[in-house]
Amino acid sequence: MKSLNKTTPIFVYLLVLLPFFSHASAYWMEIKGNHKLSSQVTVELIYGNIDELGTRHRQTGQELVLAGEFSFQLIDPKGNIRPLKMTKKIDCWSMVFLPELSGQYRIIGINKTHPVVDRSATGGESILPIDYLCGQYIAGYISEQRKPAQFLDLLVNKQGKSIIVNAFREDKHEKAKSKLRVFNPENWEKKLVVDENGAAVFYATAKGMYNIRLDWNDPTAGKYKGIAYTSIRHRCNYCLFIE
Repeated sequence: MKSLNKTTPIFVYLLVLLPFFSHASAYWMEIKGNHKLSSQVTVELIYGNIDELGTRHRQTGQELVLAGEFSFQLIDPKGNIRPLKMTKKIDCWSMVFLPELSGQYRIIGINKTHPVVDRSATGGESILPIDYLCGQYIAGYISEQRKPAQFLDLLVNKQGKSIIVNAFREDKHEKAKSKLRVFNPENWEKKLVVDENGAAVFYATAKGMYNIRLDWNDPTAGKYKGIAYTSIRHRCNYCLFIE
């Protein structure tokens, strides 16, 4: 089994809601720890923006307050699930846990409280967005978890420079020819097409953050908080940081 550098903190960034372009504002998550068992891991949910140099800046306004409507769970290497409690800080929401088992820990989050994106005034379609977040933390040694844990989910394994992505919807592999979007550390976008097994591969050619995105639109119409929508947009973002 592959060992890890146990002294270097790991940063996993998960941006949602907006693309990764200069000055775009979005949510992301940072996971920090030393990879040692029984050593505290800190998970921070942040709202901020990216400037033209790719630097991320934390914001402290109303959007950060609304980030508290996400709910998070931790999945340990044996598949046990427990909720993660968020605490409001000056520039983030913070969560902590202690890894007692060697292997992969998954952090997953969901927000079902976003308002309807109402485009009715301009003749466009109004959508209800639902966002999913996921990241991972390795304690001791790398292990694989192949069981999806949310309605839309992405499981990612690294083999050298190859990044293998498995896409899931409702606990089943995503259908062949479904699309994934990958944003590399320079914010260039690459589109992937999954195969008949719901998998796709890309290559990490540079160090930094890679965001992998899966979207699925449910054409069911309805109302949320009194505002009509024509479809529900489900979006899952998975990011890994290549050192």
